Amino acid sequence: MPDSRRMRTTIIRAVAGSVLTVAVLTGCSGPAADEQRPDIATLRTAEPASAAPPSPAGRERPVIRPDEGREEFDRYVAVWQECLFGRGVPRVPKGDKPQLDGHETATAECEHLYPENWMEREARTNPEYTDRLRDTAKCLKAKGHEVTVGGDPVALMYGDNTSANKAYDDEQECQRTAFREDIKKYDGG
Repeated sequence: MPDSRRMRTTIIRAVAGSVLTVAVLTGCSGPAADEQRPDIATLRTAEPASAAPPSPAGRERPVIRPDEGREEFDRYVAVWQECLFGRGVPRVPKGDKPQLDGHETATAECEHLYPENWMEREARTNPEYTDRLRDTAKCLKAKGHEVTVGGDPVALMYGDNTSANKAYDDEQECQRTAFREDIKKYDGG
């Protein structure tokens, strides 16, 4: 018995190996591409993806997080300017704005590099932005500031620049409170 089992196992392995070999060879030895029949379904590999870079229009701009400041903004602006200069926009002294008139193509190709602050991103993407802004205004009013929500685009509105300047620190605190859940996505840590 043991010998017959061993022999059966050997025969089964030999047959399975032969079947596998035939299957592999058959799969590799099909007709040439120009001789293939359209009535027979075949597996074809996809064409390689385009080597062209992704469209700048679909890219998100970098965000200045709540814990970042002027230094980070300036770093992003320098990257944006280098993009412009590399596409033919004349260089300008540090601190000056590039002259973009007549350079629409360069402007369009580099616009995704110009930073936005986290509140600008919220204004564009958060459907609850106006409600959060109203909560910010309530907080500011509780601290004694005269403020409303309105305009196009919607924003906090003060009576004058002096009132806005006096409210600056309280506004930052009230924004962080009103947007506390949304702000988590900008956490730098």
